[in-house]
Amino acid sequence: MVHTGYDPSLVALSIAIAVFASYTALDLGGRVRGAAAGVRWAWVALAAVAMGGGIWAMHFVGMLAFEMGMPAAYDLGITVASLLIAVAATGAAFAWVSRKGADTRDVLVSGPLMGLGVAGMHYTGMAAMRVAGNLAYSLPIVAISVAIAVTAATAALWLTFRQNSVWQKLAAAAVMGLAVAGMHYTGMAAATFTAEEAGAHAAHATGVGVSQQYLALSVAGATFLILFIAMLASAFEQQRVQRNLHISEGRFRAAAEAVGDIIWTTDARGAMVGPQPYWQAFTGQSEAECQGTGWAEAVHPDDVGPTKAAWRDAVAANRGYELQHRVRNRSGGYRLFAVKGRPVRNPDGTIREWVGIHADITEREAFEIALKEARDAAEEHSRAKSRFLANMSHELRTPLSAVIGYSEMLEEEAEELGQESLLKDLGKIKSNAQHLLGLINDVLDLSKVEAEKMELDLEDIDVAAFTRDAAGTVEALVRKKGNVLVLDIADDAGRARTDAVKLRQCLFNLLSNAAKFTEGGTITLRARRDTDGAGDWLRFTVEDTGIGMSTEQVGRLFERFTQADETTTRRFGGTGLGLALSRAFAQLLGGDITVVSRAGQGTCFTLRVPAMPSDQAVQMPAVAGSEGAALTGDLVLVIDDEASQREVMTRFLERQRFAVRTAGDGRTGLELAKSLKPRAILLDVMMPEMDGWSVLAALKADQETADIPVVMVSFVADAALGASLGAVEAVPKPVDWTRLRTILDQFRAADGDVLVIDDDADMRQRLRTVLERNGWTVREAGDGREALDQVGHGVPRLVLLDLTMPVMDGFLFLDRLRILPGCAEVPVVVLSARNITAAERDRLSEADRILRKGDASLQDIASELRKLDNRQAHTEETASVEASSQD
Repeated sequence: MVHTGYDPSLVALSIAIAVFASYTALDLGGRVRGAAAGVRWAWVALAAVAMGGGIWAMHFVGMLAFEMGMPAAYDLGITVASLLIAVAATGAAFAWVSRKGADTRDVLVSGPLMGLGVAGMHYTGMAAMRVAGNLAYSLPIVAISVAIAVTAATAALWLTFRQNSVWQKLAAAAVMGLAVAGMHYTGMAAATFTAEEAGAHAAHATGVGVSQQYLALSVAGATFLILFIAMLASAFEQQRVQRNLHISEGRFRAAAEAVGDIIWTTDARGAMVGPQPYWQAFTGQSEAECQGTGWAEAVHPDDVGPTKAAWRDAVAANRGYELQHRVRNRSGGYRLFAVKGRPVRNPDGTIREWVGIHADITEREAFEIALKEARDAAEEHSRAKSRFLANMSHELRTPLSAVIGYSEMLEEEAEELGQESLLKDLGKIKSNAQHLLGLINDVLDLSKVEAEKMELDLEDIDVAAFTRDAAGTVEALVRKKGNVLVLDIADDAGRARTDAVKLRQCLFNLLSNAAKFTEGGTITLRARRDTDGAGDWLRFTVEDTGIGMSTEQVGRLFERFTQADETTTRRFGGTGLGLALSRAFAQLLGGDITVVSRAGQGTCFTLRVPAMPSDQAVQMPAVAGSEGAALTGDLVLVIDDEASQREVMTRFLERQRFAVRTAGDGRTGLELAKSLKPRAILLDVMMPEMDGWSVLAALKADQETADIPVVMVSFVADAALGASLGAVEAVPKPVDWTRLRTILDQFRAADGDVLVIDDDADMRQRLRTVLERNGWTVREAGDGREALDQVGHGVPRLVLLDLTMPVMDGFLFLDRLRILPGCAEVPVVVLSARNITAAERDRLSEADRILRKGDASLQDIASELRKLDNRQAHTEETASVEASSQD
């Protein structure tokens, strides 16, 4: 056996070649995935030549480093074959792992393929060796060398194609290069050389033979080839980066010119560095003048301080900023700009620089100011008109009072003189003058409210005595058409502090209205005292059995100079101002008037005012009128920048008996939403300055408006985005009016409703018919989830609940209902066909009644609901009495 050794310098050289070749090959291979189809194979070929040639060069440098006591030569054909094996194996590995759709699992194929190629090259190169002796291998060590090659190749490819950072490529190259060298020297350790002749000398470091000299030149050539490939790849990559940078820069420049705004950059401290072409073109500053903080010289002196403060706050908070300030142009004039600045960050999160934009908003701001001034002027003109009418009170009433007085005097004289023929004519003169005076009084009172000149004269009253006095005043008018007046005054009505004159006028108008439209029927006046979180309330209900009204007639009931229809006006007379004035007074007192009516069955008006004055009670509310400015429980706000769309929406909503207010932009819409508190908002998306998404986000972020339902109505009504921001529905344009009507029906005022929850539509219809015949208003839901949505739009007075339903059954609905605000005491009647077990009865402990379908008639169900409603009212009254006694 021949004793061997290694030249340390050549060993180190072989390892360096292996690492360098591995990095070059892996870097080239990593670019294959992003390359075009034609270029892809070129990168694969270069990676294969670099890796295969590097492995081959490393192997034969290692062989040159190997010292043994006998001369060695190499077979040219087998040597070339070893090179081709290395190139082919590595090329196949790179091609496989970088193909389209390849993932981490494909490394388990390409890694072993490359490792086997490395081992194959090594042992083929060993086979090319010609020595005067015998060569044998230790199979276990050979197996270890192959395992090293396979494992290292797999790990290197996994690191390379998992990330593309330089450090990871270096790590992968080190793993691969060291593993290739390790495999080589492990394979050499597996080889045993035995001399054929005696006398072979010991290992030495003598010069190499001719064949080894040629081999050294070949290795050097392969190494330089790898270096050349690396330089070529770097040049191509640099050219590609520069080309992409040029394209990106051109795109950025074109976009900036198209936008027309000023785009600028600063360093991390806010100092301008380098050319600022857009800033310089607008301000006229030179590059030197705007450098550092020189840009502040072009900002209006009054705006420099706030601008720098906003900048410092943004830097301290590590965020972007937005502001407005004035900038001087090259002509010396100032323009108003909206400024936005955003940080550009380093990989570690620190700010590298700032990029910002100045958008000229001078014309827009001037337009908004002019629009606000025009609006204020229009409102002031309206108030001036109302003030004029209010101030005309004396001048208009004085001559009419004289006409009435002289008519009465002439009547007396005519009666004394026996001029019976004149009495009828004089009576007509007096009657018409009194009618005209009443009309003028109503108009002047409405004008006073609008002009904010109507004042409250508060006094303490006994509610029961006040109610009986008001009823006694109009009792003769009620009996005129054969009607019966019924008084129902609660025992706990107590005392109140309010404007008795205006409250009495409201009751007069409601009772007179009931008497006018009822013949031979019953008119009931009820007085109750309610208590809620806002305090004590007086609730007066005037219910008649007269002609009633349709839903459409109710919708325009409180408009000035409007009655149910022309036929009603001709038959019953009236100016149409009484109810409008009554509502104006009720709102002035801090309350409101609501109405429920059915044609042919009668009408029920409810007047609700605070029992004690509050700051809000003396605010001057807008008066419901034909201008569409009614603040009713069913007010809908439409926010859309298109006037035609606002007009169409207004007509549609008014036909659906909603009151409507409109806004032409997002900011105005937000202001109206806060002041009006509408029942619902219909919101467009594509609007200038402040789009619909921004308006929606602002509405939901404000506690005052967060609970108002918002329906997105737009060509880009993205339901998913709208839902994520808090919208309840999204309706695309052109509008599906049927769908919009269905959505809006959910938002109507729901006080006093019965909510029927049953998945059987026929059962719901039968219940609706009976309940409405008994004076209830009804809402429906097909399952528990739909019912919860209904409750969210208005808490019902009573709930009629089925148990077995899809989506959400009655048990779960009842649990969810009781934890909702204001729903803990809502009476619930369970109506189900199922046999209820003891356990289920325990789950239904929150229900007030449990009825079985089939056992209870529909009329029985209606009676049970009435009993529960009366019990609930009694409970509330008792609680109010106890609270009063504790006070």
